[in-house]
Amino acid sequence: MEKSNVAVTIQSLQRLETGTETMSQHIEGRLTQKGRGWLLTYWEGKDSGLGRTRTTLRIEEDRAILERTGELTSQMIFQVGCPHMSLYETPYGKLPMTVQTLSLKTNLTETGGTVSIHYQIQLGEGSAGETRLRLTLRTKEKEYDR
Repeated sequence: MEKSNVAVTIQSLQRLETGTETMSQHIEGRLTQKGRGWLLTYWEGKDSGLGRTRTTLRIEEDRAILERTGELTSQMIFQVGCPHMSLYETPYGKLPMTVQTLSLKTNLTETGGTVSIHYQIQLGEGSAGETRLRLTLRTKEKEYDR
């Protein structure tokens, strides 16, 4: 099990009924190789709007699973052609969530790489829009302790 401390750049473009929102943040995390897959763990940045939340992204052969725990709890399974339903839990309540993955591309090695996910999401009865998410990882020498 190979572990690397990584610098992560998260870029997202979200299209909503009200317009388009972009976000970019830089955080530190840990990338671990598990068999033929990868595990990325990090704490959400202050600018994410998610409060004190730990995120784990498990990347497998044909899917990625994003789990958040803390002030916000959710699980999103990204798998092209397979919509996934779960709950999106906030301090204000729970909403049913459906994720429809349009594309998933990963290119990771022990020195970093990229993860690109294009998906549609529906929260409750309404649509939360369409998102393009790109994570760029590069190894760091500094220790990640969280």
